[in-house]
Amino acid sequence: MIGQAGATFAQEAPLSAIDWLSNSIAVPDKLAEPAEPDPVQVPPVITVSPLDRAVPDRAGLIDARDLGVPPGLWGRSAAADLAAMIAELPDTSDAPPALRVFLRDLMVARLVPPVDAASDQSLYLARIDKLLAMGHLSAANDLIKAAGAPEPQRFRRAFDIALLTGTVAEACRVIEETPEISPTYPARVFCLARNGKWDVAALTLGNAGSLVILTPDEDKLLLIFLDAELFENEPVPRPPRVPSPLMFRIYEAIGERIPTDQLPVAFATADISNTVGWQARLRAVEHLAASGAVPADRLVQIYSVRRAAASGGIWDRVGAVRAAADALKVGNEQDVTDTLPAAWRFAKEAGYEPGFAYWAADQLDGIALKGAARHVAFEIALLAWDAELAAQVVGTSGEDRFLLALAQGQGGAEPGNDPLSRAVLRGLGALEPAKRYKALIDDDRAGEALLQAYAALSEVATGNPAAVTDALSALRTLI
Repeated sequence: MIGQAGATFAQEAPLSAIDWLSNSIAVPDKLAEPAEPDPVQVPPVITVSPLDRAVPDRAGLIDARDLGVPPGLWGRSAAADLAAMIAELPDTSDAPPALRVFLRDLMVARLVPPVDAASDQSLYLARIDKLLAMGHLSAANDLIKAAGAPEPQRFRRAFDIALLTGTVAEACRVIEETPEISPTYPARVFCLARNGKWDVAALTLGNAGSLVILTPDEDKLLLIFLDAELFENEPVPRPPRVPSPLMFRIYEAIGERIPTDQLPVAFATADISNTVGWQARLRAVEHLAASGAVPADRLVQIYSVRRAAASGGIWDRVGAVRAAADALKVGNEQDVTDTLPAAWRFAKEAGYEPGFAYWAADQLDGIALKGAARHVAFEIALLAWDAELAAQVVGTSGEDRFLLALAQGQGGAEPGNDPLSRAVLRGLGALEPAKRYKALIDDDRAGEALLQAYAALSEVATGNPAAVTDALSALRTLI
């Protein structure tokens, strides 16, 4: 018997802060509240749980102290409050690269769980969902595995990761062998067909039809999926603007693959396998590199699969970056001087300059550069947090000297002429955090203060120097 409740493909009421998760697993509803309150007054109940009870939020991939935050960062904050703050953080695609890296690491850090984590895993799920939204599927999957045995809400996310990374065979095996995992009809039909059990899949779909569980479009799509030849001349239901990973794979299976260019960055992972055409792989790896989800060496690897057969657009980027990569590999100063500026310009055009900077910085050490290439190397050093390289290639302008001083941790550097430079120095030099952050820290809610400060710094472009000062003063206290 297949557990099933409510919608299947439909995503009207997602169980996540991100709206594209597949409704592949039937998650039991919470017990309904009684219609009327019990008039009898009873003493408050103190809930207890064994010390060795599995708490997902104990899971982590890096030690908190390696990140620079205290293990007890979450303090007495409630899991739901922290989860809501993480879900509401600004889109990281335009955030400064250092902040994106910090947020990714914070989501996988091993911290003392919130006070109510034993009964509420919302913070743990929010951590996974933030990683998925940022395109860090591997980190999200590792965090799921670190929490222990499969459980519906966690497995729902693991199933989508498997769909997008092409490792769904193992996920379908877990569905078959784990009674606690109750798949929805589309997930069950997909896995049965995936495992070659076409007759059972057809029977399962027939049961769903007789129970009127699927919408007409869902039913037709799955019928085409099971027997495309029978519906060869029939129109295929129109896909939604943002499909779930399960829908994405089913449309792909019937020959109607949905382009990933305009989909959330996590979907680009499906386009970097060797089974996808080179141009699609190029666009996908650029999308992922721009979000920080794949390193630049992976980008260069896919750029180097073959020679570009055309010019303009992406092909010019491929040629320029490959030329710089070849020059850096050899270490020829003139070749690097000639090729680095164009590669850097194209990297910024495509949005993956932070990853390019981390990749190039080590290779630039010791190479004597002049002119435009020298200034590019300085920008690369700053983005890569390489103060030693920055000192080698710094220019003579006041702005360059100011930025170098900040990179070297010299908070007392002479500020630039712009308000943001002065705001940064005020924040780094503050003796204590601003009042609103200090109140949270003093109340043992440092994690909430940190997330608020992160959100403020992520929106630097809004032009609020005072908010930057306050946020930096809080981070300086907490990290």
